[in-house]
Amino acid sequence: MSTTKSTITNQMTIMSKLPSVLKCNGPKLVPFFKTVAIFFILFPKAKYKTADMFYLIFKCLPICSLILFILLNGINLRGFEYSYSRRILTGLAFSLLGDALLVYDHSFFIHGVLAFGISHVLYATAYGMRPLRVFMLPFMVLPVIVIYLMLSGVLYKPLSYVIYAYICLTMFMIWRAMARIKIDNNEWTWTRFYSFLGGILFATSDALLALDRFVTPLAHSQILVMTTYYAAQLLIALSVVDSHEDTEMNFHVIQETDIIKLVQEQGKFLSQVHRDDLFALVSAKRASIQQTVANTQIGQNIVLLLNRTPVVMFVKSTKHKSN
Repeated sequence: MSTTKSTITNQMTIMSKLPSVLKCNGPKLVPFFKTVAIFFILFPKAKYKTADMFYLIFKCLPICSLILFILLNGINLRGFEYSYSRRILTGLAFSLLGDALLVYDHSFFIHGVLAFGISHVLYATAYGMRPLRVFMLPFMVLPVIVIYLMLSGVLYKPLSYVIYAYICLTMFMIWRAMARIKIDNNEWTWTRFYSFLGGILFATSDALLALDRFVTPLAHSQILVMTTYYAAQLLIALSVVDSHEDTEMNFHVIQETDIIKLVQEQGKFLSQVHRDDLFALVSAKRASIQQTVANTQIGQNIVLLLNRTPVVMFVKSTKHKSN
């Protein structure tokens, strides 16, 4: 395994630098820049509360252009080499849904936030969990604390839980994007840096929107919020360039997929076990717990709980079904 990994890692090269990325992909990005320009020309001062279908269409067109960019860059529904592009593409699709829902935020604000939260999870899964780099986590916690202090006095309880969960997902996405950056030797890639910078701009856009919406109105909030948002999505979309050639990332994807396949095989094996056998196993385990802890006060409470909890809550046997 180590030999294979070292062989794959040694094949890494500097795949993408900023000038070459812009030069090679500039024509594919023309629709994005045109739609962004049209949006700001038509709505230079309109805020997020403009609930209009015309506004919705032109707000979503830049993200549609980025989805088109990823498709033109090359994608395959199968194969490990395009797994990164597929996840970024799906994340953009949920961002598109979030954009549409937030236009009608008086009815679908929480739904829009949840859609963007799902997009962050998809971005984070694209970045992967290797290397882990736990030492970066304190840098992610500080912004969460700052935003919590900023919004704690202005949000009502149900909404605050959704917002704080969304903030945690955003910082989780930025952590995974930052963890994958390599600045040593010849392993630096602009495309990996794009994903990190895109995450920072995404969080900046969200913070400006929250500040303008819940704390105090900002001058030129439309330009500030939407410029940072579109720039963030552009950089995240640009991170797919040459991602199919990132052999180290594909190596980790193969490993993670092997684990998923193993879990699926075990699940398939368990699904073939007869329910009566599972019923007998759960009953035996419950009897074992009762016998082990019955001599303590806590154990007696556990036994009482188990006696009141029928096994059929967990496994429905044929016998109980017939009754």
